[in-house]
Amino acid sequence: MGAPRTRIEPPTPEQATFLERAMTQYGKATYNFAYRLTGNESDARDLAQDAFIRVYKAWRSFQPGTSFLSWIYRIVTNLYRDELRRRKGRFQEEIPEDNAPQEFGGQRPLAVTPIEDYVERQLSEPLSLALAQLSSEQRQVVLLADIEEYSYQEIAEIMGCSIGTVRSRLHRARALLRRLVERAQKES
Repeated sequence: MGAPRTRIEPPTPEQATFLERAMTQYGKATYNFAYRLTGNESDARDLAQDAFIRVYKAWRSFQPGTSFLSWIYRIVTNLYRDELRRRKGRFQEEIPEDNAPQEFGGQRPLAVTPIEDYVERQLSEPLSLALAQLSSEQRQVVLLADIEEYSYQEIAEIMGCSIGTVRSRLHRARALLRRLVERAQKES
């Protein structure tokens, strides 16, 4: 005797409306974020599609009044990590679960120049190549902070780590990115 078949219920009108609105408003941003993480169209499409499947299944768990984009970026991040784990066997660096508030209250310290200022002075091709050389976590933290312009607190929530971890990863990632872009410019 085979396993019982699970009956898939059709979406409720509210669920269908929620998903349709989410895809219309946030589909492109979700795909772009997935593309920046994966570096290719095929994986980005799969990742964005999987994220919206999760949104469809868990639509009631979205907290109205909170950022939908932060919620779906967290979903994309978790799906991407799961895929990396499947491909590599395990994630290389353990991510701390410490979400204790840190100094700066989730805001960038004034001494840190956003990578956006740096990007504007650089050629986009060396920057794209340099971004591709960063680890997935380094690339993700740079994208969230400097392209998507999330606060440290929001990034910590999306990445599932502390604000202090976000700050240190971002500092190291920006420094490495700067060196990689400078090296690429000298070589060209």
